[in-house]
Amino acid sequence: MDSAAVIKYYSRQDVQNAIATVSRDREVATANSEGGYFKRPDAIFYPRDVLERAKLGAVSFHCSVERWNQPLSIVTGSNLEDLRKGWDLIIDIDSKFKVEHGRAAASVIVDFLKDFGITPTVKFSGRRGFHIGIASEAFPKEVDFQLLAKRYPEAPRSAVSFLKEKLKDKILEALIEEEGSLSALTNLAPSSPEISPYNFLEIEKDWGVRHLFRAPYSLHEKTWLVSTPLKLFKLKAFTPKEAEPDKVKADVPFLTNKEGEATEFLIAALDWTGKTAVEQKPKFVKKIQLSAPVPDQYFPPCIKLIMAGLQDGKKRSLFTLINFLKSVNWNDESIEKAVLESNRNNAVPISERLVKTQLAYHLRRPEKVLPANCDRTLYYDDFGICKPDGLCNNKKIKNPTNYAVKKFRKSLSEKRIKNKSYKRR
Repeated sequence: MDSAAVIKYYSRQDVQNAIATVSRDREVATANSEGGYFKRPDAIFYPRDVLERAKLGAVSFHCSVERWNQPLSIVTGSNLEDLRKGWDLIIDIDSKFKVEHGRAAASVIVDFLKDFGITPTVKFSGRRGFHIGIASEAFPKEVDFQLLAKRYPEAPRSAVSFLKEKLKDKILEALIEEEGSLSALTNLAPSSPEISPYNFLEIEKDWGVRHLFRAPYSLHEKTWLVSTPLKLFKLKAFTPKEAEPDKVKADVPFLTNKEGEATEFLIAALDWTGKTAVEQKPKFVKKIQLSAPVPDQYFPPCIKLIMAGLQDGKKRSLFTLINFLKSVNWNDESIEKAVLESNRNNAVPISERLVKTQLAYHLRRPEKVLPANCDRTLYYDDFGICKPDGLCNNKKIKNPTNYAVKKFRKSLSEKRIKNKSYKRR
């Protein structure tokens, strides 16, 4: 797209109005065709400012998620807390492989937010991603007697972390459905150590100060597509062709919400963050020197409850059980039999096809990965399977695998002592 075409696009009154509307009380950064930013801070006060920036070489417009009292007075590191008057939540989904993955994840997140009584706005990023927006007005002005404007970037980071963890399974299911099978999906990222939807897309959560997002109706300098806001009912059928500049009408708003409608969601996210340990990388198991697999009579209460069948937490527990059984030296055939039987015991079983697909993925991997540690409430406490016995309360027991191995070894040791005593007689 040449400079004349860029200027022609930003000459449109509807585009100028849309960008100027969302730019109100924000720092605006403009970028050239190579993605380099012009001098910051900058601001858009009037619709005609958009065209003037385009004539100076700007091809894309980016807005701060933070709202400012005087955006042109921003000096990094000195006066930000005094100037910031609020922030919007932009859930930035960036697909690594296909735009369809971003679309599937966005649909799951939108449905989740609707369950909280929120009507989010959503837009195509212009490449392979999507931005889901919740406006500042939707949040309470204070939380725990502290101005929410002062809880940046802590609060939005908590909100996105909460979303990512709560929707991990549903997003993975949506990606599998999009690809047709788990194997088709995992073939896109064959070197990943574990199956996770975040091997295939990123949901940005590590915001810093003066964080930017691409303005609605801005061009994307790599694809020359428009960052297009969408009506929610059109999201699942969206294709990038609809974002070609000559097909876009700047008539769908972005970042418009009812006052206070996201209060419940934010409180839930902050409470969750306060109770949840920081996500840890999977810990690989050193080879367990046992002459035989650990029998199920030595399993911890949580694993026995999973095998007996669950009401909730079935998908998380599927991963827990497979990793646990691999860690205690069960062979593939025994693992598959136990996992399928466990699933049949669930109040509402998971699709056997999905279970077998997950089994095939995990069993073909040579490494052993520990199940989540006992302090990971999302895997145990949240659906009532953490029922500690005397051994669980041992401070050295930090993982279900530790429990099983310790109990089994103790039994073997007691048998050896008993046998020696018998022989002496």
